[in-house]
Amino acid sequence: MKAILISDYASDPSTLSPTTLPLPSPKPDEYLIRVTHCSPQHADILHAQGKHQNNNPKRGWCFPPFILGYDYAGIIHTLPEHGSHRGLRKGDRVFGAAIGAFAEYTCVPARAIRKVPDELSNETACAMSGQAVSYAAVVNVAHVKAGETVMVSGASGGLGSVCCMVAKALGAKVVALVGDGDKAKHMRQAMDVDLVVVQKGDWMKSVLEFTHGQGVDVMLDNTGMVNDAIRCLAYFGRIVILGFAARKGVMEDVKMNKLLLKSITVTGYRFGESGRRYPDDLQRIWDGYLDMMKSGRIQPLLFGNYSSLADVGRALKDLTERKVYGKIVVRVADELESVKL
Repeated sequence: MKAILISDYASDPSTLSPTTLPLPSPKPDEYLIRVTHCSPQHADILHAQGKHQNNNPKRGWCFPPFILGYDYAGIIHTLPEHGSHRGLRKGDRVFGAAIGAFAEYTCVPARAIRKVPDELSNETACAMSGQAVSYAAVVNVAHVKAGETVMVSGASGGLGSVCCMVAKALGAKVVALVGDGDKAKHMRQAMDVDLVVVQKGDWMKSVLEFTHGQGVDVMLDNTGMVNDAIRCLAYFGRIVILGFAARKGVMEDVKMNKLLLKSITVTGYRFGESGRRYPDDLQRIWDGYLDMMKSGRIQPLLFGNYSSLADVGRALKDLTERKVYGKIVVRVADELESVKL
């Protein structure tokens, strides 16, 4: 099979290209998946460079050689030998997140696989797979209510755009923060948000004017800007940090006295670990998230055209250069062709 192998950490992930590897052998409790789509994200860049927390020499678990990638959609090729199949059958369309997704085949455990609803395509499921954290951050962690004002950093990206959609679906007002004018223009055309702010100059003034000086109720931060967010928050404001919110892999230092002055609550949300510890809560999150997708209240915001694993390097380059709005999905194989295999 073809796959994006990290044999040594790559300082420039844009140079990565597929290599030929043996077909993987699933463990007795794993599914073998014929991948139809994968979705690169910023965490993949950090993994490739060795800068992610999972690469930490003392506390990490992801070290070369490994196949890059998390989010995938595909077709079940073989079922596990042991354990319950959870109603899944060979040939079912599935999606999930597990290291090794940038490949024509990948082995995944039961916790990393879900059936694609009939109402959704594999492309859509793959695009939205990694954004369940956004739904959970808005609904389960921030507890956003109708009428509140929510500010989202990195609003044009994969996590941020879904945060915006979910908050709007709940009846909140949304302030979308973006990095440049081109992204702002696209957000105003493609997204149902109340205010788009380019983070240049005295951008915080625009946020405070929009809230009549009160500040926003909630900040959803997936880029690493807690200190700036504090200046825009209302008294008793809430900040939720989702994803690996760090600039160039470095987490920011937060000024604790600023939190005290406004009685601000900051919550770090580690979606994967939370799901492992509280599986019943995770199931409720997925049920609510998929219901929003099936009803059309949230939809993927897709960027560009990436038609094979050979395009993964270009996709990572576009992510590195902050060109992307929404989510990149790479087509690895046709869904119907995969079913026939």
